[in-house]
Amino acid sequence: MQSEYLQGIKKPNLGQTEHRLDRTGLALEYFPAFEQNQHDFHGHDFIEILFVLQGSFRHVTAESSFDESMGGLTIVNDRQYHSLRTPDGPVELMNIYLKPALYPLPVLPEPLASRLYELIPLHPELGNRFNSIRHLKVGDTDKIKSLLMMILEEQNREVAGQEAAIQALFRLFLIELCRAAPVREDLPASGYSGRIEKVCTYLEKNFTSSIRLDDLCLLSGLNPANLCRRFKEFTGMSTGEYLKQRRLAAAVQRLRMSNDKILTISHDCGFSDISRFNRFFREAFDCTPSAYRETVRDLGRKSSDENASFEVQ
Repeated sequence: MQSEYLQGIKKPNLGQTEHRLDRTGLALEYFPAFEQNQHDFHGHDFIEILFVLQGSFRHVTAESSFDESMGGLTIVNDRQYHSLRTPDGPVELMNIYLKPALYPLPVLPEPLASRLYELIPLHPELGNRFNSIRHLKVGDTDKIKSLLMMILEEQNREVAGQEAAIQALFRLFLIELCRAAPVREDLPASGYSGRIEKVCTYLEKNFTSSIRLDDLCLLSGLNPANLCRRFKEFTGMSTGEYLKQRRLAAAVQRLRMSNDKILTISHDCGFSDISRFNRFFREAFDCTPSAYRETVRDLGRKSSDENASFEVQ
């Protein structure tokens, strides 16, 4: 990656879009004819979702390149460096910018709720190699375009019920996002990839249980040193880090969606004791689980109050 092409952390192109994102945590930008012939590697301090309405472009990251075409939907999570090129000419593109800390994601029914949190980490500390950039393909491009255009129209005019309309439309968009088919990406080939994928699948299904390294060695057929080395090469983290992150992600989801006691959430998400859970949570999010829950609820109340104030004007 050449330094002259590395642009650092970029903000939305339009000042009014940036202002809205900083104020509400959600903003859209529409590009009727986006064109870029030179790499512009950059990251964001927010989540970026790119939806291709017409045309195609090449999406380049530090590890790979991917050709996106009409109906392609890419989720680029916090501070992931990437670049776009349009070798085949202009592309019609819609960008969605999201700050989950400011814009609480809506509650969706299962299995969509679990899928949503898998696609969009609620905090940068929950990001990893598997969710840093996700490629999806939607079946009905016109339907998604219609939803996004309606959100954009609401965003660009201040009228009674504006935020309520945006929330309702964005919830529909997220449902379609969760329904979209994932595009399988080829990870670096290795004779050990199949074994490590098997370990990852096991951890995903059993993260709430007590898991020993010996169990994973037996499952993979690898000795402890080899398993740990290969697992970190494949995932970018140790087995312990991977398991802790998965448990924290489940706990964050429960804190946002339920009124369950902190002790219950800690136990149900696989933590051996409440003090361990509190310590890990504070290290990751710089606050306690109860403070995090209260912050999310305050944001929800603030959003409701803003909607109500629009209605009575």
